[in-house]
Amino acid sequence: MREFIAERFPDVPIYCFEAHLVQVEGRRRPVALVGGLQPNLILGAAVGARFVISPEKDPDISPEPLAGLTDVGPLWNIDWLDTWPISFLLAQIREMRRALGPDMAVIPPFFWDTTGRATTHGIITTAQKLLGERVFLEMADNPEFVRELFAWIVDAYVKLIHLFADAAGISVTGLHTGECSGCMMGPDQFAEFAVPCLNDLADRVGPLRLHSCGNSNHLLDVFREVRNVAILNLGSGTSIAAVRDRFGPIRIDIMPETHLLTAGSPQDMDAWVRQCVAENGDARLQFEYHLDLNQSEDKCLQIHRTLEEMGVHSPRMEVH
Repeated sequence: MREFIAERFPDVPIYCFEAHLVQVEGRRRPVALVGGLQPNLILGAAVGARFVISPEKDPDISPEPLAGLTDVGPLWNIDWLDTWPISFLLAQIREMRRALGPDMAVIPPFFWDTTGRATTHGIITTAQKLLGERVFLEMADNPEFVRELFAWIVDAYVKLIHLFADAAGISVTGLHTGECSGCMMGPDQFAEFAVPCLNDLADRVGPLRLHSCGNSNHLLDVFREVRNVAILNLGSGTSIAAVRDRFGPIRIDIMPETHLLTAGSPQDMDAWVRQCVAENGDARLQFEYHLDLNQSEDKCLQIHRTLEEMGVHSPRMEVH
């Protein structure tokens, strides 16, 4: 797949990577991924879900492995070293490091490149995967239960990050946390339930790259309560000007709205890119997108054409 992409787009920085998680600079040497799965799938499998592998879709797990959970207490007693698939993945890391030697970087679960930036789903997003939509009702009906569940998820992620990093010989440098479900919450709920967890992650892991999938204008003020945010990874209509007003020169990674990639025109995309650049000023801004089924290549390539016309050059790098 990487060879096809390189041949199809020889002069454009388009890559076959796990979307928004891989840093190009961390794939400049050969790597071998162990457990290259979304983080909440691994955690879900560890608490009883089945892996669901389909030939035509991304991997997944059987739904809501903790749907009937009423007492978080037993979860705190999990021995991760003796729990499948954690034990299996740790054994793979040891075997691959032995077999491949120092010339190949073995990248463990929760990591995607050699930079040492760990990745997890956000706590709300993870809880929704494990518990289902029930989690949003429990925030209103049983907040203490939710707080303990969220605290356990934070603790599990932190322990697994360091467990895998130590096994692979990686130094942890920071954390991408994808709070994909966060944009469905109001700012008060986000401040009450998500911010304490994000601060705990920042304190225990390192600088955060905070991701929010949808329009997050209503959450920007509460994002300012999160400690040690290094990058905001935003999309779907979030205002660059509003971010700059609240966060100054923080790095922004921005995604176009889905309708631009599906129903928009190249001219619409051109206008959106120019508006983002104008609102951004001189601070660091990175454009990202998925090139998905039924989305026109031409509209994706328009992002690069517009940036080139504006004097922003992004040469393709050789990656592994």
